[in-house]
Amino acid sequence: MHPDDLTMNDAMIRALLTQHAPQWAALPLQRVDSSGTDNAMFRIGSELVLRIPRHRSAVALLSKELDWLAHLDGLPLKIPTLRYRGHVAPEIDREFGIFDWIHGDTATPEAITDTDRAAIALAGFLEALHGVATDGAPVAGPSNNSRGVPLADMTARTVAAIETVSDEIDTAAALAIWEDAASLTHDAAGVWLHGDLKADNLIAVDGNLAGVIDWGLSAVGDPATDYAAAWSWLEPSARSTFRDVLELSDSDWLRAKAWALYGAVIALSYYRGGRNEQLCRQCRLTLSRLDLLR
Repeated sequence: MHPDDLTMNDAMIRALLTQHAPQWAALPLQRVDSSGTDNAMFRIGSELVLRIPRHRSAVALLSKELDWLAHLDGLPLKIPTLRYRGHVAPEIDREFGIFDWIHGDTATPEAITDTDRAAIALAGFLEALHGVATDGAPVAGPSNNSRGVPLADMTARTVAAIETVSDEIDTAAALAIWEDAASLTHDAAGVWLHGDLKADNLIAVDGNLAGVIDWGLSAVGDPATDYAAAWSWLEPSARSTFRDVLELSDSDWLRAKAWALYGAVIALSYYRGGRNEQLCRQCRLTLSRLDLLR
């Protein structure tokens, strides 16, 4: 998917465990299938998972996650618990983490039994996350691929991506959403945000939203980045419930819509054509919920 993707296999991960965490080296090992583009994941036994950056630009994202994940303990949904932090050097020079495996299912629409209850659960989770102390925390920008920066800063790359996928979307409508939203600003202090709330990063248990994983794009910035889940994850019928619980203003809502648009067109413009069809399907679903897909 990227020119510098590192080829990883079970033998390489087994050798890594033998060197760094021999207490787990004999456990069964299985690569985890995911639409994620930054990290490779290998399940270790039934209770652990190893995550390691696939390419150079993802190295800093995982290191930041390893630095700060414990700071977010106590949220109302499960988040990963770090059990081991290691550094592979000099051959590939990157950190990796071994975490508790969060049991459950990927939170696709089929895995959620009550969409309003899921909307309420996600809203409560975001209220708690956005209230976590931010002293010394990484600020939105290079540390998280710019999720949560002022929308106006993202205009050039967003417009270029919209033009790239103009064969699939209503370009005029997409540009109108972006232009209206980019004129707005988040005037309050930045808050902790997850930055990538889509089905692959959400866990369902017994039909309920239960966990949030993959914190590589977290940082302190505009919370509308997370409110974009109203289009990137929530079923349309639950969207108003989500907004009402969070008491979002018209400005919050429009900025959230623009962040959903951004995430979809940026990923679709790069990964379509066979690079990551699973992720492209998610992007097209978001765009259909935005009434932009042709």
